[in-house]
Amino acid sequence: MSCFATVSGVRHCAGRRRSIQHTSNFFGSVLPYRVNACTRSSSTQANHQSRNNSNRRRNVAVVVTAVASLAGFSIYTRHVRSKKLATLTPATDSGLLISSSTPGQTSKDSSPKYDVSSLIELITRAGLVGSTKSVKDELDALRKWHTERGYNGGLVVRDLSRPLFSLDLFNSDPGKQESASGKISVSSPDIGVMNQRECYYLYYEILSNGETRQQLFCRGTTVFSDVLTCLQTWFVYDEELGCRVHYGFNEHANRIVEDVIPLLVPPSRHSTVEVCGHSLGGAVSMLVAIKLRKRGYFISRVTSVAGPRFCRGLKERDVLEKWLPADTIRIEDDLDLVTYLPPFGVSVGDKLWLVSDCCDGHKKDDVYMLPREWMEDKLGKSDWVESVWLNLRLFESLRQQNTTHRVSSYAKKLKRIQHDHDPNDR
Repeated sequence: MSCFATVSGVRHCAGRRRSIQHTSNFFGSVLPYRVNACTRSSSTQANHQSRNNSNRRRNVAVVVTAVASLAGFSIYTRHVRSKKLATLTPATDSGLLISSSTPGQTSKDSSPKYDVSSLIELITRAGLVGSTKSVKDELDALRKWHTERGYNGGLVVRDLSRPLFSLDLFNSDPGKQESASGKISVSSPDIGVMNQRECYYLYYEILSNGETRQQLFCRGTTVFSDVLTCLQTWFVYDEELGCRVHYGFNEHANRIVEDVIPLLVPPSRHSTVEVCGHSLGGAVSMLVAIKLRKRGYFISRVTSVAGPRFCRGLKERDVLEKWLPADTIRIEDDLDLVTYLPPFGVSVGDKLWLVSDCCDGHKKDDVYMLPREWMEDKLGKSDWVESVWLNLRLFESLRQQNTTHRVSSYAKKLKRIQHDHDPNDR
């Protein structure tokens, strides 16, 4: 019994020794593996960090190169632009601007002469729309402004979400507008199609010679639907115009034309129509004037202030120019970003260009009058005036856009021209 116990104890001790030996062998084999794994992990992290540093240096180099290239391009274009501006004749020396005269008076070379004071008055009146929160308040403010300044004619402010006189504007079948009781019923317009708020206002007055003067002022961007109109930048062919124009502006012009015709005196030699607009309304006013002219109305004057571009190219410009009166002017500030949009479009009419440039470290404001005959130069010598790449100074435009695009900014600069041009105001 004791011998058996002794043998069992020896076997048990031998088993424990073997177990301890196996355990030590296991840890001996695992420990180097864990050390190798940590070493490989540290090496991988070092490689990742090195790669990240390399990518960071590459990105910094790309940014620095892009900024340097942009700065170099900007310096080069400014230098070229300054040289070209030096070849232009200032507006005060062009003979096309006058301090006081009848608007639209023409000179010996058949180019129209523009009355600066009349231009200031027109663009100020174009900026009166969209300043209040309701159409009623808008009408009251407009009536007060005109009455205080001696305008004794009538005013109509149009809210295009409501029908006017033409019942078929909202119903495709006029015959269905009469109910069984014999009464005329007008269905509600589609607000999704029509613009919100007032879109334009019409001033009309019978002059002492019996002539009826009608002045149409198109509102600029005021509500969200106007933004969507501006963003519809594709060009479509319009059958009435005979060329491709900006889709959003053209649709907006069509709505105004259909709405305003019932308010206008029928076309005759004793009635005239003037169209003026700011921003979105500037481009739309050109299209409205052409469409009314094609329908027989006598358009005496068209004025666009800070208007974007609305026709596709030079061929389209030549087509539209034929339908505009001699007294057609667009007033643009070279720091106003809107006048360069869309960058692949062009505008029409004589151009009064307000230029802010830096000369020898000092800011210099110049004004140039560019008649359409000069702009239509077939040799391409005037193409640089409309070039976005040469004239757009993006950083300055973005910084001052909230100021330069306002009607008050344009009026202030035109008053400066008037002061420099008229010796009596000095």
